Amino acid sequence: MVETEPRVLRTWRGVGGSVAVGLVLLALALIGVQVYAGLHDLPGPGVGVVLGHLLAAAVAVVAQVVADRRTGWVAGLCGLAVLVAGATTLWVFWWA
Repeated sequence: MVETEPRVLRTWRGVGGSVAVGLVLLALALIGVQVYAGLHDLPGPGVGVVLGHLLAAAVAVVAQVVADRRTGWVAGLCGLAVLVAGATTLWVFWWA
């Protein structure tokens, strides 16, 4: 097997992809919770929280696609953007 990129970059892309998928799954789960809450007259997380998670998931997926298709510092920077989107989402909507 011929390696065309360093192992660190492949690992970075894998971590970024995992975070992006996690954000998408979290956004989908919140959509489900919001729909359930709306159907049963419960408060739910709120439209703002759901939209925030959808925006973060979209940013992460776009950044990850760019990271997967580029090389060098652009790929690393986009991978960092995915991690920042995930950390910011967790901080703003879950921890703070």
